[in-house]
Amino acid sequence: MKTALLIATTLTIAAFAQPIEPTEEPVPEFLSTPAPNALYEIPVLMISYLPTEDGETMIKEECGTDMPVADMKKKIDSMAIRAKFMLEEGSKFRGYKNPDARPSIGYRVVAHFAAYDYFPRGFEVPWNEGWYRPDYNKVLERFDARKYVEELGVKEIWIWGYHHGEIEPAESNMASPLTGDVSNSEREEEDLPVFDRTYTVYNYNYNRSHAEAVHNHGHQFEAIFTHVCEKQDGNADLFWKLFVGKDGNDEFITGRCGWTHMPPNTTEHYDYLNEIMVPSDVEDWRPTGGATKMVGLATWKHLDYDWPLQPAPFGQKDESQFYIYWFQSFPGYENGIPYGEREMTNWHRFVAEWDEAIQEGAGLYK
Repeated sequence: MKTALLIATTLTIAAFAQPIEPTEEPVPEFLSTPAPNALYEIPVLMISYLPTEDGETMIKEECGTDMPVADMKKKIDSMAIRAKFMLEEGSKFRGYKNPDARPSIGYRVVAHFAAYDYFPRGFEVPWNEGWYRPDYNKVLERFDARKYVEELGVKEIWIWGYHHGEIEPAESNMASPLTGDVSNSEREEEDLPVFDRTYTVYNYNYNRSHAEAVHNHGHQFEAIFTHVCEKQDGNADLFWKLFVGKDGNDEFITGRCGWTHMPPNTTEHYDYLNEIMVPSDVEDWRPTGGATKMVGLATWKHLDYDWPLQPAPFGQKDESQFYIYWFQSFPGYENGIPYGEREMTNWHRFVAEWDEAIQEGAGLYK
């Protein structure tokens, strides 16, 4: 994709008679405090785009909602809290049956900025004429992302925005001086500034829920595990065929661990509520096959995760519980999973220490 696809737009901060300056928002304690005893820490910068002309009500034509700005800020905090919980809980190796499992990852939000104008338009989406990615170069320059990445160690930037009108955000997007863009995006090398270390941008849609936000992370995990697997083995069979579950014809099968779109009991996309029980080795996964048990919706639905913001009910809980369950099935801290005469590594390290792991030539197994 060439820079000719960049467009000028009248939908910018200049469109407002009296532009409202960005504000730095308070960060709830849960977001600023990493999970206790986490092996690795991921500092996070949060940015929210809340288009409004009066500072009170969001502009529905641009972002798809006319929710009061104050209410959207509360919703973003709630979604971020639940997403952080899911990601940290998901880094506990088989935590669904070991309550004392150590989390591999603790997230720490170091700052949260709110902007009150439209997303600046960037590259046209290759497969969707008339729709544009946000101009992430402008967004990150505006909020001095270089300082946060290079001086404050930020590894992830969570952008809360919208998928509406002309805007189609990238679910995940990496900038790396070592590997280039390994992400669930079109991997356009000019759509993010490259700093002296790797960072990943997640662009969430606040008109949806925390479940879709964490869904984005699931696809990013798949992208980086695929990259590591291909570097180590020359193919991605260990991840996609032996862990996820594919046959010799590259067709999805049940009975292994599944992936972001498919729990281990289905081959249908987004089929998180399927009650069918099938034999799977997800809870004793080994590349050569582990002990199987019957799994389905009831397996993850009834797990007793210590959700924050309780007892308030929330939607998509069963789907969210699957994501945690699946993340906990990755080989994690002290997993001891054999692979021939070797062992699987802690896959969560590639999420938390991409540069260090890549420089060492680390793989999915030792």
